[in-house]
Amino acid sequence: MSSSNTGSTSPPPSGTLQPTPEATASGPSAPPLRQPVYRSIHPEHAAQPDHPAPSAQPQSAQADIFTDPGGRPRILRGVCVYSGSPRLAELAARIGFETVWIEMEHGPADYGVVETLCVAIEAGGAIPAVRVPDGQRHHVLRALEVGARIVIVPMINTPEQARQLVEFGKFPPLGCRGYNVRSRGVGYGLHPDRQKLFADADARTHLFAQIETRQAVENLPQICQTRGLTGIFIGPGDLSASLGMLGHLDGQAMIQVVRDCVRQARAAGKHAGILVTPGRLLDAAIEAGADLLYYGGDVTELTVAWPKLLEVVRPYSLTTATSAATDTT
Repeated sequence: MSSSNTGSTSPPPSGTLQPTPEATASGPSAPPLRQPVYRSIHPEHAAQPDHPAPSAQPQSAQADIFTDPGGRPRILRGVCVYSGSPRLAELAARIGFETVWIEMEHGPADYGVVETLCVAIEAGGAIPAVRVPDGQRHHVLRALEVGARIVIVPMINTPEQARQLVEFGKFPPLGCRGYNVRSRGVGYGLHPDRQKLFADADARTHLFAQIETRQAVENLPQICQTRGLTGIFIGPGDLSASLGMLGHLDGQAMIQVVRDCVRQARAAGKHAGILVTPGRLLDAAIEAGADLLYYGGDVTELTVAWPKLLEVVRPYSLTTATSAATDTT
């Protein structure tokens, strides 16, 4: 009967799944059965409706980062990761910050670390931003290649520098970004239509010129006319030094300069950002229309939290307690 049943078995129709031979072994000497391991034998399995082609970008990655999924304008709230820690970068995203800043100008991160941080931030659901060391082509290009969606370039003082930033950071016709289809920044080239691939990359990435000097403030109207530039980003520390009021970030004169810069940018159709701790200057920037805000960070917060934690236990508590115990014996 066994041979009769074997002879009557029909081959499975094309497109079905079969258990592998090792999963169907039986008999007294056969090893214990394992769970069946199914393999597709359909020649066009990858093209089936329930097996869509791989996406070039994460499904949650919307191009217009300044609107919510419902299309309403929003402020992007962010913190800075100075330590280079992927865990803290992901934690910031999971807490709910819409964007996380990766520091390269004043921080230790190289581009390998930056790529890891971008992955961690996107895993947490936030938008990775990178402040590069300066506006050289290889800095702008490599930040984009490893996955930065916001690139902030310090010390942009002239409209020529702003145009060069766009030249390095956007594909033709806006700029001359280098052709490459093997990086995170272009979804590893998974989309077969190269024109759409590069157009999507341009739409998803945002270039910000950092305004940090008196010269930049004077040239702001022309900088804001730069096509392909998403916006300006105010660096109040260096700006205060350039204006002769080093460190006086909450002074009325500084507040007025920042207000004017933000309002000029918004009136020109650009976005505006700032990096500053909570206080009068941050409030003034928000009131003027700033919509990219970084107002804390890992090292910044620990310099406040850890001294408080240190004071919980006094350094001589054990000696005092021991002396008290000795006196009572």
